[in-house]
Amino acid sequence: MKKMIFAIAITSVFALAVFAQTPTPPSRPTTTASAPTGGGASNAPTGGTGAEGKLAYINTAKFSTDIGELSVKITALNAEFEPKKKEVDGEQNALDALKDKINKQGATVSVAVRTEWVEDATNKEKLLTRKKEDYNQLGSKRLQEITGPIYEKVGRFLETYCQQRGIVMVLEGGAAQQAGILLFASQATDITDDFVKEYNKANPAPGGGAAPGAKKP
Repeated sequence: MKKMIFAIAITSVFALAVFAQTPTPPSRPTTTASAPTGGGASNAPTGGTGAEGKLAYINTAKFSTDIGELSVKITALNAEFEPKKKEVDGEQNALDALKDKINKQGATVSVAVRTEWVEDATNKEKLLTRKKEDYNQLGSKRLQEITGPIYEKVGRFLETYCQQRGIVMVLEGGAAQQAGILLFASQATDITDDFVKEYNKANPAPGGGAAPGAKKP
């Protein structure tokens, strides 16, 4: 099986306050077929979803919250960037207040005063935009640094997971649906939860804590 490749979704730290946010996975394709019974040789690993010997799909959008190793790293990164977010939020609020003053009071002051306010707002907006770009670039770099190695390990684990279960191909469910190439899939072919469970079992998060989004057995 070829190397698995994962795209790391990065949301602006200033738009939603956290790097952990990822797009909500598209709803699971309508299921009309039940999971087959039996599914596989007697020496097949325990667990599984019934996708053995078939094509399968997985929603990688859930990894950042449900895989313990990733969740711990992203939570720490959020804390690292919290001071920068507060700094930008404060400057954004000040800029918004200045713009509001221009809109409400601009007609009541002299042209010179209004021009001064507008120039001040323009300069503040330029500086703030540059600062957001710099912080987001730094955040993206840090996110790649801390999660890249884990995603590589997840890819290797997925390859082994599929080989052990005779799964011959895996589609990224969300991307496949959005591209219109996943028109139907039995619920049995969704390996997301089972894969996450097996990965967390083999690779517990630092400190032994479960991922915040992980389902309790």
